[in-house]
Amino acid sequence: MSKRIKGITLTILTESPVPLSYDQGYGNYTPMKKEQYKNKLHAKTSIGTFTYELRKSLHQNYNWKLSDIVLNKSKDGKISNLYAHSEGIESADEYGLESDVFGYFVPTKGKGSLTKVSPLRIIPFRSLNPYNSTTQLVTNRGFLEEGLGRKYYDSNGEEIVRDDKFPSTQALAVEEVMADYYVYTVTLELDRIGVVEVQDGKLLAPDDRKYMPKEVREKAAKDIMDALTILTRNIKHTSVLLKPLAVMGGAFDKVVPYFWDDMNYISDLNAVSLDSVINTIDGYKLNSDEYIVAFDNRIKTINKSDNIVISNSPIKEIKKLADRIEVRDDNMWYLKG
Repeated sequence: MSKRIKGITLTILTESPVPLSYDQGYGNYTPMKKEQYKNKLHAKTSIGTFTYELRKSLHQNYNWKLSDIVLNKSKDGKISNLYAHSEGIESADEYGLESDVFGYFVPTKGKGSLTKVSPLRIIPFRSLNPYNSTTQLVTNRGFLEEGLGRKYYDSNGEEIVRDDKFPSTQALAVEEVMADYYVYTVTLELDRIGVVEVQDGKLLAPDDRKYMPKEVREKAAKDIMDALTILTRNIKHTSVLLKPLAVMGGAFDKVVPYFWDDMNYISDLNAVSLDSVINTIDGYKLNSDEYIVAFDNRIKTINKSDNIVISNSPIKEIKKLADRIEVRDDNMWYLKG
């Protein structure tokens, strides 16, 4: 038996040995991006950081064809802005998926613009623990070490001979560091995925909008969900697999990020309390066939309930949920029983 659904939401806990996002930087000092949350300072990323990694993964691992880009130039020849090519926002096939899923803003020569608010809603990475002001010194010792057999020259090309004034190391930069668990939420507005809203440079009325083939629409949603299981962040010479260590979410008849703030970490116990998860499920009367709650065995949980089904494999639960969604001939989304 199938159930009509409109949204998927996944709140995911992951782990990283390095900060997932750095700010602009000031000289030789590189700070992390942070935000105030519950009266404490937490490391965070921007939405742009998250969507960059997701777009890259969808292109490299799932063969998404990314949109061509228009570089709009001013009268003096400088690039004033950029936006998706019209073919990308009007294509009713896989080529239009990126603009369709991530949204677009295309300025027009007349008044107004062509826009689509992304059906992919994101609450980006936030560290589970507060930031504690730790830094590391980055040096160029590898360029100066004597045993590496390098030769050295001054700016005029004259060779420099080592003596007692020759430097052994030199500080290049100071950067903030933090290894921690991170939590983020992805919500998909299913009824707007694979829906072409522009034709011949004009916005279409809701009843005139075109649907991509259901196979393409299903691929888009399932690719995104699967990409979250192998999402990788490359930063500061480090490649980190941000595998889901916990997930709470599901497929529902409303587009609501039900669990976005339910990952309640109790630092004194080094455990996640399930009180908020249970209250969300009970309060909104969520059915066990539509929600998933899973914690890897390395994550300690407390305050469990016999009424809540908890799996020990977040990755498998995300994949199983993806396998259960489908688009019917009425162009609506359903969750298979």
